[in-house]
Formats: sequence, C-alpha cells, structure tokens
Amino acid sequence: MTPLLLSLALTSPAQPPIYTPPVTLAPRVTLQPQITPAPVYRPVVVVPVPVVVNPVVPAPVGPRAVTLSEFSRFFTPTPGQHDVWIIHPVTRQPVRVCFALPNGKLRDFEVDRRSIRFEFRNGVVDIEFRNNGTVDVRYRD
Repeated sequence: MTPLLLSLALTSPAQPPIYTPPVTLAPRVTLQPQITPAPVYRPVVVVPVPVVVNPVVPAPVGPRAVTLSEFSRFFTPTPGQHDVWIIHPVTRQPVRVCFALPNGKLRDFEVDRRSIRFEFRNGVVDIEFRNNGTVDVRYRD
C-alpha cells in the first residue's frame, strides 16, 4: 500500500453519509417559528449553616511537682536560688519550695520521708515538711 492510499483509507469516514430527503409541506401548512422564552437566571443562594464550635481551651501548663524520691534522684545541688514544686509528703498537694544554696563544696545531701538536708562546708540548709501542709526552710552556718 502506498502512502497516498493509506492516508485516504485513514481519513475516509467509517460510515457512509446519511441521506435525508427534503421535507415537503402539505398545501396551506406553514411553519410557525418556535419562540422559546429565555431561561430565567435564578442565582443559587447558599445559606450558611451556623457552626457551633466549642473552643478547646488547653489546660494551663504549670510546673510539674515531683515527689521527694524523684527530687533526690534528679536534683543537682548547685549554688544559688532554687524554686521547686514538690508534692508535700503529708497532704499530697504540690507546694512551692524556694531556697538558696551557698557556694562551696557539698558534703552531704539527704532526703528523708519528710525533710531534705544539704550540708556544705560553710553551712547547712534544712527543708522540713510540716503536718499542717507548710514548708520550713532553715539556714545554719
């Protein structure tokens, strides 16, 4: 097959054209033009649905209170001011304990059931948890 024949075969229609005979009208019959009304444009109205959103208020993030055993394991006694939240061993409520440690070499660091003791070469800091829920911090030279 030559390229000319191939192109003619590919461009010819697959079906022969449909023959429609001409329409003849009967005598005294006239065609009336069909008038169709123009479509009425009606915009789509979208009504917003009120959405009730309950805002999620995050719980206030405060300092985490530790138990005395956790305090004894994780606290590093360094000189200066310290502000620690500890769970009171009697009331089981978090209490804020503020204390200052002196400069110098640490000799001893003890944590009992109801007290904390820091012993330095130049002073001692005792923290005692009382039965009424308070904390007593005492400094001795």
